Amino acid sequence: MKAPFILRGFFFFYVSTASVLRNFSVSFSEMLLMQRARIKHVERRKEAMKEPCYRHELKYLLSPEKAEILSKRLEKFLPRDPHVRGKGYTIRSLYFDSFNDEALQDNLMGAALREKFRIRLYEEDFTLIRLEKKVKHLSQGFKESGLLTPLETSWILEGRYEFLKEKKERIFLDFYMALRGKLLRPKVIITYDREPFMWEAGNVRITLDRNIRFYRNPMDFLKKNLCCLPDEKRKALLEVKYDGFLPSFIPEILTGENPLQTAHSKYVLGRLALDY
Repeated sequence: MKAPFILRGFFFFYVSTASVLRNFSVSFSEMLLMQRARIKHVERRKEAMKEPCYRHELKYLLSPEKAEILSKRLEKFLPRDPHVRGKGYTIRSLYFDSFNDEALQDNLMGAALREKFRIRLYEEDFTLIRLEKKVKHLSQGFKESGLLTPLETSWILEGRYEFLKEKKERIFLDFYMALRGKLLRPKVIITYDREPFMWEAGNVRITLDRNIRFYRNPMDFLKKNLCCLPDEKRKALLEVKYDGFLPSFIPEILTGENPLQTAHSKYVLGRLALDY
């Protein structure tokens, strides 16, 4: 008569143990998820606490002839960017703006504080695509960036933004909030050839952008060999960026060609050329 009692006791022990293990398994899984969420939250807070590094930014418009003269003068005094093969490289940028063109209007009106988002690639290399956020306050600015895959870029073009919330860097959450809150949409593709120079003191970077051209359909950003419209005014854009100070000999090099200082970006040049 004891055997059934023993078997019954063993059965209850087995069921109770299995229940405990199952509950422990669920609890452990929940703990893992909570821990991962905490880690992600801490990483985002650390990212948000980083102070933006503002740099002085000056922009000048030049004719193609003066740009060529200035290029030859710069290479006599300044080293080229050591990471660049040859004289320079080609950049393709896709710019975003709100439904009422807030970024465009802020630039045209000379707003003290403005920002814009763009997706950028180099030399039609679709394995290295960057999302960039550019913030400008008067004559100073800073840039944040994060890497995108071609697939993620195509999702953005298709209006599929939810994945941005899961990415680590702060810029992706900022971009997501702007896409949803300001209804940002891709507006124009701008391509140009860049020639970069550097100077260590003052962390100076001088870029000469020429052969600026525009493409109206943003959905073709990931296509090769876009047939872009050239800038009818054939202007070149000189940009000078530096940290604390600008060595005195650099303005002397630049003033020789009397460049016209401007606050307009290549995005503004492209929108005005295509839409206004």
